[in-house]
Amino acid sequence: MQNSEVVLYNLSKQTSNKNFEFNRIYRNLFNEDFYIKAFTKIYKNKGSGTKGIDEETADGFGRKKIQHLIEMMKAESYKPKPVRRVYIPKSNGESRPLGIPSFSDRVVQEVCRMILEAIYEPVFSNNSHGFRPKRSCQTALQTIQVTYRAANWFIEGDIKGFFDNIDHNILIGILRKKISDERFIRLIWKFLKAGYVEDWRFNKTYSGTPQGGIISPLLANIYLNELDEYVEKILKSSFDKGEPKKRKRNKEYRKYHQRNLRLKKKIEMETNTERKNLMIEEYKGNRKVMLNIPYYEPNDESFKRMKYVRYADDFLICVYGNKEDCIHLKKDIGLFLKESLGLEMSEEKTLITNCTKPARFLGYDIKIRDDMSTKSDKNGVVKRMFNGGVQLTIPEGTIEKIIVEQKMVKDIDAKKWKILHRPRLLRLTELEIVELYNAELRGLYNYYALAENVSHKMWQLRYVMEYSCLKTLAGKHKSSIAKMKNKYRHGKHWGIPYQTKKGDRVAYFYNQGFTIKKPTFENAIDTIPNLYKYEGTTTELERRIMANECEICGDKDPNTNFEVHHINKVKNLKGKKFWEVIMIAKQRKTLVVCVKCHNDIHNGKG
Repeated sequence: MQNSEVVLYNLSKQTSNKNFEFNRIYRNLFNEDFYIKAFTKIYKNKGSGTKGIDEETADGFGRKKIQHLIEMMKAESYKPKPVRRVYIPKSNGESRPLGIPSFSDRVVQEVCRMILEAIYEPVFSNNSHGFRPKRSCQTALQTIQVTYRAANWFIEGDIKGFFDNIDHNILIGILRKKISDERFIRLIWKFLKAGYVEDWRFNKTYSGTPQGGIISPLLANIYLNELDEYVEKILKSSFDKGEPKKRKRNKEYRKYHQRNLRLKKKIEMETNTERKNLMIEEYKGNRKVMLNIPYYEPNDESFKRMKYVRYADDFLICVYGNKEDCIHLKKDIGLFLKESLGLEMSEEKTLITNCTKPARFLGYDIKIRDDMSTKSDKNGVVKRMFNGGVQLTIPEGTIEKIIVEQKMVKDIDAKKWKILHRPRLLRLTELEIVELYNAELRGLYNYYALAENVSHKMWQLRYVMEYSCLKTLAGKHKSSIAKMKNKYRHGKHWGIPYQTKKGDRVAYFYNQGFTIKKPTFENAIDTIPNLYKYEGTTTELERRIMANECEICGDKDPNTNFEVHHINKVKNLKGKKFWEVIMIAKQRKTLVVCVKCHNDIHNGKG
């Protein structure tokens, strides 16, 4: 069998031919290397130790299981188990459903995901950023920051109940445009129709992608790629009008510009110093007037543009036009979603917003600057540096909401906040408490680092979190905030001392500051990276699985069955058993062992 990376690389190359149909991809599910590769991608996930409706987890995975799955694939007798549905709390106090598939189903889904990603990733739109490699909320926001400059209107798009309302027949029809291998299509059908178990009762699935499935985000992107193509190839081509270089300039601006062109020629030819200085003063006066006049004609009907960015089921369109244009675009998109994809646009959440007012997208407020103030560039030339620029900010109330949700303040509306400790953290060590606060603060900063008001907002949050952390430490030691700060002070900052193999260290409470992050790429992500460039490399775990050697007793018998012993966290090991000592020493969550040693581990004999 070929190396899985070679197969994926070849699939991604064939995608460049738009008329190519993939008719022999199901056979890749007979390749052991795909299953080993899939396991190495998902075993690190926190959910790999969580059971579905059966007792199966990442623990016990091995070639015997792979061979069993392959035999079922060859006979087409493989049938995914229903997922176990649980509910997890949301930030607003409500809960959302989460599906937990059987571990074998997760491995098979990961194999299918790798195959589908190789086929579809190179043809996805550059304006799609959700659930894609090397893309994120940050890349979507940076694209907006760079490309939406000087827009007039925003359309904030939202699809009602998208993930639950994906039409299975439409999705299969979309897949059949590129994939003619019916065995693979039937496998996808099985995942879509697997159903779920809630309160010990089986429920069928008539729409939506597999609950909690690894393959679900990719299937959702394949589905909404139809919307991307419609917006970019049909709607945009019919809407865009006029060339940027031929866009009408403001008549008033053009009048002063022409005057200065004539003055410039006269100044160059004038020999009389007094008259020359007068003309220079007039030239400078005209420049000051021009800097307060818009460059382009504000209501130029000969020039229209629209730009589009999507993240999962949320999208933001900027329009260089008028409100009537936005109404027509919103109506056309809603009609396409309904007629072609069987989806409904949320009227309440799909808003048309003037660019001078904030539009909400991915937790940021986005608006266009209306600021005629000037600034000298590096050559000393005075220019309008701010007008028309995209302004990203943290929305009002966001920081206050976080503080309330984490119960760090007693009364958010009080003039002076009374900061609280967090009782659920008292059982943790001092180091774990500080590191948890740091991780939360660092995570929020990393997400909102593009916002112009990030420094002010994050320092406000840091103040509350620092004193909440100190109060939590004080509660743990039945002491006071002042005593805790003095106890752990190291120079200008305070932190928790701890020991490592390299010596003493101090885990300081966050003291790195909050600077604004600038866009890290050009106008857009122009090319999709070749994700499957074959380099002939394998991960350490892949090599260990394929070595067929027990890492406890050293058994190398080719007739022995080997399995992966898997744990969720190395730090939970006590180091009392031999196998625990090995895992702690190597800092691994996995051990490849023979069946006998694996049974001994679970029976407490290892």
